Amino acid sequence: MPLGLDKQTIRTSVVLAIAAFLIYVSLIGWQLPYATNADRLVTGAVDELLPLQALAEMHHTFVVSKPDRNYGYPWFHYFALASAQAPYIAYLKLSGQLSSVAVLYPFGFKDPVTVLRNLTLFGRLLSVFMGCGIVIMAYLFSRNLWDHRTGVLAATLTMLSYLQVYFSRVGNPDVGMVFWSGIGLVAFAKILRDGITTRRAVVMGISAGLAMGAKDQAFVVFLPLAIALLFPRINSRSDRSYPIRPLVYAFFAACVSYLASTGMLVDPKRHLLHVYYLAFEPERLTYLPFYRPGLARTWAGAGQMIVQSLKSLSAMISFPVVLAALVGALVELRRAPRYLVLLLPLVVLFLVLTLPTGVVVARYDYPLTFMLDAFAAAALIWFGRHVNRQAMVLLCGVVIGWRALIAADLSYAQFHETRALAGEWLRAEAKPGDRVEFFGADGYMAPLPAEIRSRRIAGRTIWRKEVGHGPYLLQYLKHGDAPRFIYISPDHTVSPDGLERSADCPPEVYQALIDGSAGYRLAARFPTPRLFPSLLKRPPLDHPGISPPVQIFERIAGSVQS
Repeated sequence: MPLGLDKQTIRTSVVLAIAAFLIYVSLIGWQLPYATNADRLVTGAVDELLPLQALAEMHHTFVVSKPDRNYGYPWFHYFALASAQAPYIAYLKLSGQLSSVAVLYPFGFKDPVTVLRNLTLFGRLLSVFMGCGIVIMAYLFSRNLWDHRTGVLAATLTMLSYLQVYFSRVGNPDVGMVFWSGIGLVAFAKILRDGITTRRAVVMGISAGLAMGAKDQAFVVFLPLAIALLFPRINSRSDRSYPIRPLVYAFFAACVSYLASTGMLVDPKRHLLHVYYLAFEPERLTYLPFYRPGLARTWAGAGQMIVQSLKSLSAMISFPVVLAALVGALVELRRAPRYLVLLLPLVVLFLVLTLPTGVVVARYDYPLTFMLDAFAAAALIWFGRHVNRQAMVLLCGVVIGWRALIAADLSYAQFHETRALAGEWLRAEAKPGDRVEFFGADGYMAPLPAEIRSRRIAGRTIWRKEVGHGPYLLQYLKHGDAPRFIYISPDHTVSPDGLERSADCPPEVYQALIDGSAGYRLAARFPTPRLFPSLLKRPPLDHPGISPPVQIFERIAGSVQS
């Protein structure tokens, strides 16, 4: 049996899963959609496939395909989320709350506000369960490589990992990728320790295919590990020749699971276009390089990328864990050097994703927490056994406590979400029929009731990559149908620790709002809440999507010229 489960393993897995469930499920209601009209359908989580994106993909796959589909991600996590939502859709249909399937708001729902919030919760609940599964896999991974104690410590670190806590509460494909990767990593750990078998190899192959079907980035994990299996010292712990059959079966298992999970068996055109755009026309999948261009692909630029990658890794994984993992790698260099192949994904990540694009993406570090937490736990347990047990307990308190405090800061920011506070302020101050206008992405807007209207500034629908629109917007604010409120917040078009406004808001317009020359005054401000200052504060993600700072400007009476 590839996992080697016994009573202690099962009991420990259940306890870890319950603890993880309580941590993750507590805030799956963060920034749910408040669909009071057709322009308020998104959640507050960037790139989340909820509430309707997964169902829409299934409709495009099995009913009628659309030419303008979202090809940004592979097919499998859409399918997983839609499967989690399907029982609720069936209930709505049977209870008469879904009259018919429609492509336009309110989509046939009698109560779209409630339904879309519930659909989001069902999708996020899948993420919670996958997050619990990741914690169990982290335990089994380190237990298979070392022992029970190391597994418990590694799983505790993974359970409290910053990216793990965040993605286990939202419907992004990242958590699916790491969940399916975890199953393969557990099998690979058994191969490293006890040698290759057909069952272990096939489990790893199926897992690799499913993980890449959830998100392409999983190949960063499995490509170097698959190559490593070609060497006898890795898969059989000796120089003797190894049987080729397990590797052949693993390869075919990976191919079949990849074809199935990417939808190639039911809708091949979708995945072929996804791969084509990803490789040759990435600008069709994302507009972010326009606002955040990468570093130059020069020697100096590569040096900057290395520095930024190390900073990102230290921030996302936490500095104490990275330091402990480095010690763990040095320990294993003497004790079991073949274990160091588990660090190859760090190198592949830089060479394949960071170096060609010139962009360091923080969320790409997420699957690395498996390996780094394992090495960190192994180092701490080794230290306790061979150096000083009391000091080990203290060090464990530091690395676990650091992770726990950052997770607490994340939870604090989600609980005190600035967009929700801004929405409460607007509901109290605005009158029915008042209009709120904003810049950039609509996912950063406050939730508002139907009687308070909102739209992008000046009603612009095609706003991405627009430049030189400052003078026009200044004229708009000073003349004509100017709104009562202007809503300013950073979005994913700016660096996470950069501007306090969307890059869609020209600097001259922002300055005119600040100094009052645009005819507005700052009426309310909601800064990002922080539970801890300085060293222990939560590091920024790739986007300011968690409690971004919000400023609301109100038109000064009599300031608009006809």
